[in-house]
Amino acid sequence: MKSPAPIPAPVMRTLRCLAVALLMLTVACGSPPTEEGVASPPAGTGGEAAGEEGLEGVDAEIEGLTGDERRAALVELANGECDAPISLYTTMNVEDIDPVVAAFTEDTGVEVSVYRGPNQDVLRRVMQEEDAQIAEVADVISINDLEQAIIAREGLLAPLDTPATEGNAVVHDTWAGVYLAVYLAAWNTNNVPPDEAPDSWEAVFTGYPGQLAYQLGDFSWFATLVNDYYVGELGMTEREAVDMIKAGLSQGAQIVDGHTLGANLLLAGEYDVASSLYHHAMVRMIDEGAPVAWEPAVDPLIVRSNGVGIHQRTRCPASALLLTEYMLIDMQPMLSDFGRTPALEGVPGGLPADYDPMPINLDLILDDGEKWQAYHDEITGAVGGEVLEE
Repeated sequence: MKSPAPIPAPVMRTLRCLAVALLMLTVACGSPPTEEGVASPPAGTGGEAAGEEGLEGVDAEIEGLTGDERRAALVELANGECDAPISLYTTMNVEDIDPVVAAFTEDTGVEVSVYRGPNQDVLRRVMQEEDAQIAEVADVISINDLEQAIIAREGLLAPLDTPATEGNAVVHDTWAGVYLAVYLAAWNTNNVPPDEAPDSWEAVFTGYPGQLAYQLGDFSWFATLVNDYYVGELGMTEREAVDMIKAGLSQGAQIVDGHTLGANLLLAGEYDVASSLYHHAMVRMIDEGAPVAWEPAVDPLIVRSNGVGIHQRTRCPASALLLTEYMLIDMQPMLSDFGRTPALEGVPGGLPADYDPMPINLDLILDDGEKWQAYHDEITGAVGGEVLEE
């Protein structure tokens, strides 16, 4: 899974302006925007109470309830709440989300209409619908973290106050993680004996001259590592941290564009160590007997996420909360079958509960992305040579 391209704040503003222009065009043509080949989903119609007001009412009805008792109360509130399926906007693949929706409907009796598209298509659609104040908005939105943060900043997500976020690696005021992209350092065990495995990111960057494969595209991981870890926890300056990483990479690191390629180069023994590979890929390779390892983990483990939140204008608040909690709890054990890393700790295929992952600093990317991209270009540019691409 390749990381989504980040959207700096100026680009976000441009996207919003484009969304308004596209909206005017589609209104003139008489139909809302849809993903090619996907019909605009029907949305449920509820009572007069909707959105945050309706969700507050639902929260009041189930206050203090947990576990099966809470689930039963939510199912009772959700059934008959709306006269059409609730709508889920998501970036999840059809083969991943379809069995989840089918299981949800079987377990709860609540039907779901799915609009699926790439992250920026979902983001654009949500913003277009908000600018037009369309009544039948998405009830639940599940997209990548950066786009979810943009929607949250626009005030489009309702507060998410639920026990279903307990043990989740990524929790914000209005959304929480569904699955993760966990960045980690990995090494080839044929080339690196256990007593020579890296025990810090400094060791990854500086300890394997000519034998490090470094990912070109992971500037949001790099920005979080420098700002939140080296500066925030270790007390270095930005410049000191950037110079340390640049000096290490300048010892002959290979810049690689693509996580699958990086993992395969590591597997083949072309390089001893690789930075910021994905946890789910390493777990699969290790399960297949590959000579690679990532544990003991190099801390911090930094994570991107695909998150879920409830639209603040949902007309089916009980159903929306029910689906959101289902994705945060019941869907988690299914994710490893889809090649995903669950966001809930301790779930098979996920991170062990004793790890404390560090979420990507989304504010850093949205507010100052150009600066951090320039820093990252500086360190990768210092390496020189050919970039290996997938």
